[in-house]
Amino acid sequence: MTLMHFAAATNESTDVIWSKIVHAVNGSLSSVICPNSSSFITTKDGLECLVRNAKGDLLASCYSEDDRMGGRRWTINLIDGFSSD
Repeated sequence: MTLMHFAAATNESTDVIWSKIVHAVNGSLSSVICPNSSSFITTKDGLECLVRNAKGDLLASCYSEDDRMGGRRWTINLIDGFSSD
């Protein structure tokens, strides 16, 4: 399991969050990410993102938590077998 993190404002749009996710997983993995297969999900704890390739395989799961500075800290959990070289 590989974890990556980035910070975002609480009111950041999903377009900006998506851009930050793709940027964080730069390398070969970012070239197979498919925005049409991926999705954002609203949960009681906040916003999550399931990152998938064109075949629908799950590449990463992303979730956010409140940080101590009034923003959100995003964690990207890369699925075993996929890496961002």
